[in-house]
Amino acid sequence: MSEESTAGRITPYEVVFGVSGFAEREFPAIDEEANRVDAQGLRRDQFAGLESAGGALAQLVPDEAEPGALDYFLAILFHCFNFWKAGHRIYAFEAPVLCDLVDAPPPLEDWEPVVPNSSFYAEMPHNLFWSAVSEGQPPEPLEGFFVDVSRNSRSLEVDVLLVLGMRSDRPGFGVVGATIDLAQIGELDEPDAFKSEIPGADLAGLYSIQRSSEIGILLLRLLWYIEAHPESLELVEGGTSRLRETGRTMPTALGHHRVSLTAEGNRG
Repeated sequence: MSEESTAGRITPYEVVFGVSGFAEREFPAIDEEANRVDAQGLRRDQFAGLESAGGALAQLVPDEAEPGALDYFLAILFHCFNFWKAGHRIYAFEAPVLCDLVDAPPPLEDWEPVVPNSSFYAEMPHNLFWSAVSEGQPPEPLEGFFVDVSRNSRSLEVDVLLVLGMRSDRPGFGVVGATIDLAQIGELDEPDAFKSEIPGADLAGLYSIQRSSEIGILLLRLLWYIEAHPESLELVEGGTSRLRETGRTMPTALGHHRVSLTAEGNRG
């Protein structure tokens, strides 16, 4: 592994819930109530209706929060709860993997998508992908995204929550949610996917995500790579990340899989 790699950074889950002990204090009660309602998993609106989830949400939303903040915190609570329940599954992708998958798309015509866990977090290479929280807003770097299929493990419809602009020099981050049908995404042909309009992006090797279809295409390629190249996954135990702590990044304390580029690349 290169010393320049930043794979294995602190996760949004840890930023919001890890230090304060919020997850250990609140999530078991939510889990117990959720199982009484539907042990197979809940939609986000059903999750919001849980008494325990409502109490946890009230603790997260500041008194001075702007209109719309409730949806923002509900999305984070929902995905982070499912992430916690699934055992903190993390795939930290190194930059060469993503560059290879974007610039030379793998052959997916005869491949059936497989989601490895009911809920996981995919960490993206630092400052490689850029997106905007809403139309008209300046683009922010994509930190990573949560993927959840807990409400229907047999379906190829997944809930995704992008995390944008998570920086050590300011609190908080932006999120963008989407529901993706992987079966439909696999039939799309978007030759201009991930093309960035940021000046100098091509020279700097930067990519953009502007449409939900691009989220789906990226996720599909990552899922394919994980399944096609299990040898690319290196298990890093919690608390033993070799990431150097700097003023810009901190290592995650959670165990995770670091995903590197294999000699075969995306050729299967």
